[in-house]
Amino acid sequence: MPSSRLSQVQRQVLRQNQRQIQLARLLEVPTEELDKYINQELEKNEGLEIEGEEPLNLPEGPLLLRGGYSSGTNDEEGLSPIPHTADRDDTEDFYGPYNFSAKQTLYESLMEQLPGLELSPRERAIAEYLIGNLDERGYLTESVGRLARLFSMDTAQGFPVSESEMEAVLSKIQSLEPPGIAARSPQECLYLQAKALPEDDPQKPYLMRLLGQDFHLFAARRFDKLRELYKLSETEWNQLIERLRSFSLAPGASLSEETAPQVQPDFLLRIESDGTLRVELTRWYAPRLRVSSAYKRLLEQYDRKKSTGELSEVLRHIKDRVERAEQFIQLLHQREITLLRTAEEIIRHQRLFFLSGCDERQLRPLVLRQVAEAVKVDISTVSRVVNSKYIETPCGVYPLKFFFSEGLRSQDGKQISNKAVKRLLQDIIAQEPPNTPLSDEKLVKLLRERGIDIKRRTVAKYREQLGIPSARERKRII
Repeated sequence: MPSSRLSQVQRQVLRQNQRQIQLARLLEVPTEELDKYINQELEKNEGLEIEGEEPLNLPEGPLLLRGGYSSGTNDEEGLSPIPHTADRDDTEDFYGPYNFSAKQTLYESLMEQLPGLELSPRERAIAEYLIGNLDERGYLTESVGRLARLFSMDTAQGFPVSESEMEAVLSKIQSLEPPGIAARSPQECLYLQAKALPEDDPQKPYLMRLLGQDFHLFAARRFDKLRELYKLSETEWNQLIERLRSFSLAPGASLSEETAPQVQPDFLLRIESDGTLRVELTRWYAPRLRVSSAYKRLLEQYDRKKSTGELSEVLRHIKDRVERAEQFIQLLHQREITLLRTAEEIIRHQRLFFLSGCDERQLRPLVLRQVAEAVKVDISTVSRVVNSKYIETPCGVYPLKFFFSEGLRSQDGKQISNKAVKRLLQDIIAQEPPNTPLSDEKLVKLLRERGIDIKRRTVAKYREQLGIPSARERKRII
């Protein structure tokens, strides 16, 4: 008896774990892909119906056996698998409203190339995670160390991974097309493009050395010194620089310049005349589905009878389909409630941004943990809700990830979003005299005059993330 009770507990735990995994996967699915997933479940489970459609008419009693069915013994893995489709996350414009993607997104292009790397299942999972964290230019803006920690903390789909292991997988991704992809700085981006040149290209060794060990001389514009080191004539040097000018500082942008179908927002934001912000889901799914009335009637009929043999097998099948349909509807409802509560908290936090007409300088610092604590869910749940989800606002369509950023302390002790600082930095540089561009030290001084306590290395980091060259390079772009 104790062993039987233990086995029952183990089955309950297994079912609960499967439910949690399925909900985690459902949370990741964007609205535009959910129809396909629901249709798969409708085809797989005849106990599930769409409201408004003609109910399923089934023959009574043992005649049901003639139709043939799956006994359900292979369904312990849970509901229909999530269809593997292109994730919109990788073409999001994290510095403003959605920027329409190319016919094939950067994510799709890189995912297509992954089989050629012959990765192990473990490496494949890490590679997909890294690709999902590239920005629209194709850069990896988060440190590998931080990404390794976040991946290791993801209890549903991640596993413990070291920084060195993730670094090794990143190196493999950097060999994919377009050259320069997954770089962490403009210098690395250019170096990867030089590295991708054919081995018999006579300029390759010079370019790799120029962008590698001698980059400090190049950044200091000591061109005569470099020419002397490389033993190049003036003509050969000029040809080398022309070749360098042909490289791209934003290799991923080539896949986000053409127009393509617009994304379908998952949320809609309305601003009432009194300043109230209202968030709605663009579509509700759970109310449209129901458990098959025919299956419920049959289950009631069979439950009243003492069934054995084939009849007992029929009863198990019907019961399995009804329970499965009920669980699917519950999971969809839970998904919708979690999505809405999470989006409402994000919008509440960024209220000033929307009331100011979407002035990025009004963005407040926000991290996943804050939303998770407010909504009372795990950080990994918030991460899944935010991933690949969009909201339509009076200012345009934004990815939810846009509203997250770390903060800097202002001189009055308050926190200011690093996105707001980046926007201010862009504005200042855009107004600088073209012949005398502002140095990082001067930018620090100007930002401090605006009440932002910032260090020079932080300014340099933000400038590089925005794809803005140094003052010396801005004076004469290579």
